[in-house]
Amino acid sequence: MKVQSLTLTLMLCALLITASGCAVLLAGAAGAGAGVGSYRYVEGNLKRDYMGPLPKVMTSSLAALGDLKIAPNVEREDDSGGLIKGIMNDGTKVTVNLKKISDNQIEVGVRVGFFGDREQSELVHEEITLRFKDKYPSA
Repeated sequence: MKVQSLTLTLMLCALLITASGCAVLLAGAAGAGAGVGSYRYVEGNLKRDYMGPLPKVMTSSLAALGDLKIAPNVEREDDSGGLIKGIMNDGTKVTVNLKKISDNQIEVGVRVGFFGDREQSELVHEEITLRFKDKYPSA
């Protein structure tokens, strides 16, 4: 009986590992068409890679914040990336941090609020992705 239970547990673990790997691949594949990688949520920051040059990702980020009625303020912009800060209508702070990984890969981290709000950060990334695809469909 213990052998069957152990075998079943191991099979379920293998299934979960396999299924989670497929989900990551599917998320990455879906984003690849948009020039975007999968999300990573780290310490309140929702990070995503955009496949395009820094100026195009910066422009798309600024346009996205404007469309969301978040007045963007560029705190820093240089060859290594940039930092954009804004405030939502309800007073919640938004930070968008751009980090150049390579000439054609930019990591964008979005943090909404002091501790981070994943759902709101996803909305910001969705807008950035829309602006990026609309302005630079071949990037």
